[in-house]
Amino acid sequence: MNRRMGIWVLLIVLITSSFSNKELFPLEQSVQVISEKRFILIIDFAFFYCPLCIQSLTDLNNMINAFKLEDSVIGVLVYREKNNEVDAERRIKIIEQQLRGFIKGNDIRYPIILDKKGIFKSLSQDEASLILFDIQRKTIKKYTFPLKKGQIDDIFLNDTREEQE
Repeated sequence: MNRRMGIWVLLIVLITSSFSNKELFPLEQSVQVISEKRFILIIDFAFFYCPLCIQSLTDLNNMINAFKLEDSVIGVLVYREKNNEVDAERRIKIIEQQLRGFIKGNDIRYPIILDKKGIFKSLSQDEASLILFDIQRKTIKKYTFPLKKGQIDDIFLNDTREEQE
């Protein structure tokens, strides 16, 4: 199981490094520190029924947009096929439409893909999570939704505070 998780982490690192574009960030020290982070947002369909999760995603999106980190984030909506589901293709189309509406309605500026094959299912473990790859500190952290205000501050503001001190 640990080997399988290691393979997933390697895959995620490769994916996140491929959609980064450091030239988009100003050379200011605090923004440069934050630009060394990559995020994978993994959500399950049940996420949409959790008001606290939606609120913390809104707060997270505001920070992502404020720091112009849209190119450092990728979202994944894990599709879980129900047992004996007859019309899975129809259900997938409905979910895709709902996802497009959710992205537009919440001013999400980074891609969120629908994981139809369940590749990321083992990473979600029936919970929405944010996986943070901090390149500068060489760390990986996993946060579970709903995020608390302190966690969002930890993700974005601790590095800028340390740089100012």
